[in-house]
Parts: sequence; structure tokens; C-alpha cells
Amino acid sequence: MNQTVGRYDQPEVLDLENGLEAFQSSPEFRGPVEPFDGHTCNDHFAHIYETHEEMFEAAIPFIRHGLERGERVMYIIEKGTEAEVREAMRDAGLDVDTALTAGALTFHTVQETYLRNGSFDPDEMIDFYGEMVTEATEDHEALRIVAEMTWLNNDDTSVEQFIEYEQKINDLFDHTDSLAICQYNRNLFAPEVIRNVVQTHPHLIYDGAACHNVYYTPPEEFFGADAPARENERMLQTLRDRTIAKAQLHRRERFLQYLYEVSSDPTLSFEEKLQALFDLGCEQFGLELGAMAKVDPDADQFEIEFVSDDHEYFEAGLELPLSETYCTAATNTSGIGSVADPVEAGYDDIYVHNEFGIKTYLGTYIEVEGDDNRTFFFVSEEPRDEDFSANERTFQRLLGQWVKYELERQQREQFLHKCYEITSDPALDFEEKLEQLLELGCDQFGLEIAGLNHLPSWDGKFRLEKGIGLGLDSDEELWTDPDNGCYCRQTMTEDSPVEMVDVRDTHWAEDTIYQEFGLTSYLGTKVSTGAAPYGTLWFGSTELRERPFSETERSFIELMGQWVSYEIERRENNDSQRKLYEITANPDLDPDEKIDQLLEVGCKRLNLPIGMLTRKREQAFEIEHMHGTHPELDEGSLTPPLTDNYCRRVVNTGNSISVGDAGAAGWDGDALYHEFDLKCYSGTQVFVRGENYGTVCFTDLATREEFTEAEQVFLDILGQCVSYEIERQQHEADLKETIDQLEQSNDRLRQFAYAASHDLQEPLRMVSTYLQLLENRYKEDLDEDAQEFINFAVNGADRMRAMVDDLLAFSQVEHAGNEFDSVDCDAVLDHVTDDLQIQIEENDAEIISESLPTVRGDQEQLEHLFSNLVSNAIKYNESNQPRVEISADQRSNRWEFAVTDNGIGIYPDETDKIFEVFKRLHHDDEYSGTGVGLSLCQNIVNNHYGEIWVESEPDEGSTFSFTLPAGENPTQ
Repeated sequence: MNQTVGRYDQPEVLDLENGLEAFQSSPEFRGPVEPFDGHTCNDHFAHIYETHEEMFEAAIPFIRHGLERGERVMYIIEKGTEAEVREAMRDAGLDVDTALTAGALTFHTVQETYLRNGSFDPDEMIDFYGEMVTEATEDHEALRIVAEMTWLNNDDTSVEQFIEYEQKINDLFDHTDSLAICQYNRNLFAPEVIRNVVQTHPHLIYDGAACHNVYYTPPEEFFGADAPARENERMLQTLRDRTIAKAQLHRRERFLQYLYEVSSDPTLSFEEKLQALFDLGCEQFGLELGAMAKVDPDADQFEIEFVSDDHEYFEAGLELPLSETYCTAATNTSGIGSVADPVEAGYDDIYVHNEFGIKTYLGTYIEVEGDDNRTFFFVSEEPRDEDFSANERTFQRLLGQWVKYELERQQREQFLHKCYEITSDPALDFEEKLEQLLELGCDQFGLEIAGLNHLPSWDGKFRLEKGIGLGLDSDEELWTDPDNGCYCRQTMTEDSPVEMVDVRDTHWAEDTIYQEFGLTSYLGTKVSTGAAPYGTLWFGSTELRERPFSETERSFIELMGQWVSYEIERRENNDSQRKLYEITANPDLDPDEKIDQLLEVGCKRLNLPIGMLTRKREQAFEIEHMHGTHPELDEGSLTPPLTDNYCRRVVNTGNSISVGDAGAAGWDGDALYHEFDLKCYSGTQVFVRGENYGTVCFTDLATREEFTEAEQVFLDILGQCVSYEIERQQHEADLKETIDQLEQSNDRLRQFAYAASHDLQEPLRMVSTYLQLLENRYKEDLDEDAQEFINFAVNGADRMRAMVDDLLAFSQVEHAGNEFDSVDCDAVLDHVTDDLQIQIEENDAEIISESLPTVRGDQEQLEHLFSNLVSNAIKYNESNQPRVEISADQRSNRWEFAVTDNGIGIYPDETDKIFEVFKRLHHDDEYSGTGVGLSLCQNIVNNHYGEIWVESEPDEGSTFSFTLPAGENPTQ
């Protein structure tokens, strides 16, 4: 029969507060709702509205609230407006038809109610409402009325009749389960009428606000000879009340503004902020001293932590029994406590009253997560005439809330800072960091045992990887096997931390962990490596924990667990990547062994049994390498065509692709799924020389958890390693072919140079000889021009012969190979200076040499090397006495030689050109030469696995340096 009561299963007696609740809980009512606080009132609202929308913004919430409470709602309307009202109610989501059918909603016209006999009769209307309340409460919880009062504007009802009616109807509403809203359209009534409505209703609704009416005049005062005097008194009192209220509001706003400014100032330390709040509180409450103390009600402990000013007795560090202080007024209520009269409050016998002379106290008890609890209070040695006001207690509560927030924030920041210091310390390895984190957690949670447990197999035992407080030796292993739903076993199945304050009255008490180790309290979180569970990070104690674990503590262990998970996964990634690099860099492995080992590492890291290197062919992928076994796939197998294959997705998208469940990913149409039963896949492209070579991929006959980002990164790196290895193989094959071709070409060139230079010597010798014979025999018959021409020809032939000699020596260097012997460089230099004796004497040159070492080399080539360098040092020299210094210094397994002269020098930008074959910096008329000597020197040094270079400046001489091998193996 009734519309369902909804969320109000047992409605209380209907009164004004229920009406206010309707507006407070409604989204349609847009304005503030002033709460009931003891003002004069009755169960009757006057709603003054100006627009059609405002008319319904109070009526709709009022009606909905009544229907939800199981009340009957009576709506009195003007004739012809019922359809409009129904539409508005439906638009607001009210089930009008159901409510009408159940009798929970009724519509009545003004003619059926206020003007039922053609005119308004207050007594008849009171009787009518009384009957309606009686009828409604037979089947419903109460009667709720919404009445349009537009009819009053067109009726002859006098003000006196209306006020008389209002007084009687208010009495009815006050003594029955009924509540009403009378609606007045401000645009239709004269101002005098609206004023009367305002003055006769203690509660008004106007412009979206439900408020107490400060202009309300009780009916008994509205008329009479003393009405003006009473009105004046009310107006003056209202002005005073409003002024006091505004002053208090302004004072509160200033307090909150200053509190905000202090608490949000980033330049102030906690101590400076606390001092500012002490000063604010002392001023606000008119008290002398502010303080904060650590307290423990159970242990009756009290210790002053901060004091706002110097005091004869109160100072930081003062310890007293809590029971000898006023702070029990706050701790006993776990909130605000105050003492204005110690005698009346029963505090005249405590220590701080008798010894310190404290007479007044206002404080709050602060419970701090993860730290000692506090009291934050203000005291005075002066008595107080009256108790603290509600506003003052509110101010104190706000101060205490800030102190609580700040203390807990400090706790969080200190913990996180310590965690960061530990985890970011490059001097600590993972195990050292973990041990320090476990110690930090024990200190933070007030527990003495902690550990990291690893679960190698899901149904197996846990291995303690690192623990503290268990009394184990460093090399002692501990394996544990908790039951399902207990300790670490339950933690592995939960996404959030698992906690147990006291296991003794739970099924955990039957578990082997409690039976063997006595672990009474426990806090643990799951640790993972990628998508795979790894184990648990946990803390515990054999002692009973006095309080539940807080949300902050749960957040702390989650953060620690996340870091441990990250570090473990990073450790596994590093290990796997290191193995990849070791394999690719191992010169002892052939290419096939490297690919097989790379696939093996991938299988282990991704926890998949099958790894493959596939080569993209024209119509399919060929398995070139395979690690693991499959009933139908093996190396050399051609997988299904490119149009029906997992690997095609990698090739088509150009991205690495990993799916833990191929069927769920929509791949069940692929042949690899329905023919070869491959249920998961992880693959990446292999590129060789910019072209798609194929894929490296891993798979299994079973599904798995989705792949993590770290696993994807590892797969990409593995693909790069495989790509590099294949490309390196091809480069090495190409390089070997190129080297073979170059060696063949060089051999032919050397043979040609040797043959050409050798075969040219005899013709050149004949040309030179016969020219000289011609000159000698016909000397008397030749004129000067003929003589000059013959000289030119002889000189040219000599130069050509010298060049041929140098080319022959140049080609012979290449022929020498690597068959080196021990060569005494002192002996080499002696032989060279003997050969150059004529040049030395003609130029009065000075040759200075330190004791030179014995090296590994070809003696003939080294004689060519020293001869060219010493000869050039004398030749390219304009000084009166050329000076050549030869020295040697050992550099590891090399000797570094230096040939220094005081000659003409070389421009720095030309030092590289002089080693080019046939490249000369001077004309023959300046300095003779073939342009082969220094190229020959460079070839000789290169043939001895050394280097040659020159340092020089014009007119400052030159130093030619070169290195020769000192050890037995010159290639080292």
C-alpha cells in the first residue's frame, strides 16, 4: 500500500529537522540550509519564490524525502495546474503513478480545501487538516503538505484572520506527525502581504536558502497595544545578535586565515610554525603559555616537548605522571579538554595546580600514527571567570588537527627520506640495502623480526632470502611451509598487505609458523618480479601488538615491497642482459652456439620453454634455430603461411608483440593456435642491414600472466643481440672475401712492382753508361748545348735508377712478412753511419746517439728505416753543422724511437703529406730525392706493427718518432 520507506527503516517523529534534512540531502536544492539550533520554530515552512523553477526546487526534495520515509504527501494546487506539477515531479525522477496508486501522493485543489465552502474559514480548515492527518497516519507514517497560497491574493481574508489561522495551524503541526510548506509567489502578492508572511513564519525558504527567520513575530505579540514596543525590542536585539555573530565570524575567518598562512609557509620550519600557533592560541584564548607534550595514558607518562615561552617550571624535557597534570581532561575524552575552575573540576589536588600554580587549561589529545601520542595545550596561572566557549574549543580543535597532520607528515617524510637514502646509496649492494630497509621497517612498525621470503614454486616451501631478528647464522638456510590462508601463504594470494595483530584467537594459531616460531603479530606484502610472484616482504613479533596497523603503515610496507620487487626484477634483468652481452662477445663460440645460447637465456628470463629464430621466406617463416622441443616443430620447419602466423603480426606492425593468452587476444584463428597449440607468444623483429630478416620469438603450450614492461625491454635487447650477431656474421664473411681479394690484388701489385723495378735497372744502367761513353768519346766534337743535353739525360737516368731502387726496396718490405728476429739497433745505426760516412763528412754533420735497445724485426728493413731518416736529417738542413740525435724510450711492450734534427723543419699542415708515395715538398733544384723514402719508412714501421709520426715547425727542426715491438710477439 505504501511507497517503500527506502533508507528510513524506522522513521522518527516528524518535525522541522526532517524538513531541513530533505533540503540538505537533495542535489536539487542549491542553497545553504541553516541547521536547527534551538530557535523558536514549528513544523511549518513559508516558501517565497519568484520563478517557476524556484517553486519546485524546494517542493521536489520535500516530497521525495516524505515518500522515502513512508509518509503521505498532500499537494494543494491551483485549479488547472495539476498536470504541470506532475510533469515537474516526473522530470525530477519521482514515480508519480506508483505513489498515486499506493495513496502515498494525493492532489487537492484550493476549492477542495481552503475555499471548500466558497470562502476561507480558519476553523473549518483546521478541522480539515486534522482529519487529513488522522486519515494519513492510519496507513502511513505521517502527513506532509505542500500548499500553493496564490488563492489568498484573491480572497477577502483579513490579516487578523490569516494570523489567527497561522497560530492554530502551527499548534496542529507541532502536536501531530505533520509538516508543511506554504508557497507564496512574490510577484503576485502585495509587499504588505509578503511582510506579514515573513513576520509570522519562524522558518523561511527564499532564493535557494532555508533559514531561521530573525524577523519572526510570535502571533501573541503581533497584535496588541505594546506591539510597537515589542517590535522595537526585537529589532534592537536582532541588530545586536547580528553584530556579535558578524564579529565572531570575522574573528574566526582571521584565525583560519592566519592558521592557513602559517601552516602553508614553506620558509618556516616545524618549530617556527609551532611557535606561531602557540602565539596565536595564547592571544585567542587569553592564556599565558602554550606547550606540547608526549603522553602515554596507559603508562601514566607525560613529557614536555615544546614550550612557547620561558616558564619557571614548564620547560622541554620536564617529566611528570600524566595523572598529575590537567592533560587527563583531554586524554580521558580523546579530544578537547578544558578546566576553568580546578576546584569544581576536581583538579585542585594535582601537582601542577599545587606546585606550579596553574589555574586554567585548554588542550587537545592527539593520537599520532607511528609515533608517540601528544597533548597540545594552553595554560595560565590566572583563574578564568567562565568556561571556554564553543568557538574557542573549535579553534583549539583546528590547532590540534594541524599539529596531528604535521606530526604524521613529518613521520611519513622522515621514513620516505630514510628509504630513499638507503635505496639510492651507490655504495650499498642489494643485500645491504635490504638489511637496512628491514631494520628501518622494524623500527617504524615497532616489531623485532623481518624478512624477505622467496617462493621458488607455488605449492612449495618459502626460502628465507634475508632475515633479521631470527637468530640465524649468515650461512644458515631457513625453509618454512605455512598453511593456506596463513602468514606468507595468504600474503601471496592478496594484492594488498596482510596483517594480523594477534593470531592467538584465530586459525593462524594452529599454523606451524606460530607453533614453531611464536610469531604473534604479522604484517606482510607480496613481492613480484614482473608479472610472476616472487615471494613476500614481512615483519612480525613474538610479542602482542597493542594497536592495529594503520593505513600509513600499510602504505609504508607497500612502498617497500614495490622497491624490493623493482630491485629483484632489475637484478634478474641485469643478470640476463649481462649473459646476452657475454655470449655475443665470446670469441670462442661459433655463430650457431651463440644463437642457441641467446635463445636459452631468453627462455629462462621469460619463463617459456620454446625459443626460435625464424627467417622470413616468400610464403612462410622458416625455423633456423630452436631451443626446446615441440611435437611438430623443429629446425628447418616451415611454419604456416605468412597470412596465418603469429610472426606476421610482428613483421606487419614493426613492433614487438607479447600476449600471455593468445586465445583471449583473438588469435585463436591462427594455425599456430589451433594446429600447433601455441597458447602464448612473445616476439620481436630481427633486422639485418636495414632489412627485415625474421623474428626471434618464445612460446608455450600453456597460457601465462601478461608480460611486464621489463620483459618487453629484455625481449627488444635480445632481438638486437640476435640481429647484431647475424649481421656480424655476414660482415665477417664479406670482410673475409674482401681481404682475400685485396691480398690477391696486393700480391699481384707487389709482383709487378718487383718485376718492373728489377727489370728496369739493366736498361737504365745501359742508358746511363752509353751516354757517358758518348760524352767521353766525342767530347771534343760536342758544343756546350750538346754537353748540357747529355748531362740532363744522364741525371735523369740516375734519378730514374734511384727511384727504381727505392721501389724495389718498397716492394721487398711487403715481401718480408712476419719472420722477425732480435735486432740490435746500435749495430744497425753503426752500419748506417758507415754507409753515410761521405755525406756526414761533406756536411760536417754530428750524429748523437744514446744506447739503443734490441728489438724484434727485420734487420735489412730497419737499416733502410734509419738510413732514410738520418740521411734526410742531414740533407734538409741549412745549419753550419747539422746535428742528428737518436734516442729510444720503452712504452709497455714497445720501444719509442726519436730522430731529432736542427734542420729546415716542416709546416704542421704538411706533416701528413710527406708520407705519401712520390710526394715531395721541394723541387730537385732545391733538394734531390725520389719521394719514396718516407713512404718506405712508413711501410717498414707498419710492417713491424708500429706507428710513425713527425713533430715540426719551420726553421726549428723536426723530430721523427716511431715505435717498434720489444716483446716476443709483435702483434700483441
